[in-house]
Amino acid sequence: MKAYKGFKKLEDGTLWCRDFQYEVGKTYKFEGEPVICEQGFHACHEPHQCWVHYPNNGENVYYEVECGGKIVESDEGDGKFVCTEITLVREIPTPENKFDWCSLFQDDRAIVKLNSKYNYMNIEGKYLFEQWWDSCLYFHDGYAMVKLNGKWNYINSEGKYLSLLWFDDCWEFHNGYARVCLNDKWNYISTEGKCLSEQWFDYCRDFNEGYGIVKLNDKWNYINTEGKLLSEQWWDYCWNFKDGYAIVRLNGENYKIDKTGKITQL
Repeated sequence: MKAYKGFKKLEDGTLWCRDFQYEVGKTYKFEGEPVICEQGFHACHEPHQCWVHYPNNGENVYYEVECGGKIVESDEGDGKFVCTEITLVREIPTPENKFDWCSLFQDDRAIVKLNSKYNYMNIEGKYLFEQWWDSCLYFHDGYAMVKLNGKWNYINSEGKYLSLLWFDDCWEFHNGYARVCLNDKWNYISTEGKCLSEQWFDYCRDFNEGYGIVKLNDKWNYINTEGKLLSEQWWDYCWNFKDGYAIVRLNGENYKIDKTGKITQL
């Protein structure tokens, strides 16, 4: 089976992986049971999957290999497997750009680190953006969270910022809205970059079935995608909607509320 493998190349030109030396053209066999990350010969199905384990930091190189014998696939979604027979075929080109660390790929994008800064890279090994950040997270619903100078924002696939505001904290999008925190107050931001409510709350919870849950002055309520509260009543606690209904608590009693705001006692 054709596959790919990364190696550390020493100054004398020798190739090493897990304290084992390899040579091009030689076939190696492992007498035993292959176990992921423990024993056997490891390789990946695609070249870019090797970068997670052997970043392109100037010390590592990459080879096409032929794998056989008993093969066990990783269950981590990283394209790695372990086998009992391997032959080094030829060296393949290194990525265009260097990096000290590489995350797993999602949607053909990975997060990379270089000199303590972060960016995104495609499977061809090219940086996606000119800007580097202090931290980056995976894309989710078309947007990724990035951190710069202690503040957070969102970028789209073109690297454009979603908001003019930079936040103290932010979360992934759910049902088209994400929670954001600024100066210890919370709100929601839409995929258009607009804050949902003029009111900033003491805390927010993610949207679920068209409603978010907000906290103000130790009381809870629901807010819809138009920024309107579901009820004039504020509750001691609110639970998420499920199948059109939610449970709310007031003065030790639990009630059921629907999406019109109608309340019935349990």
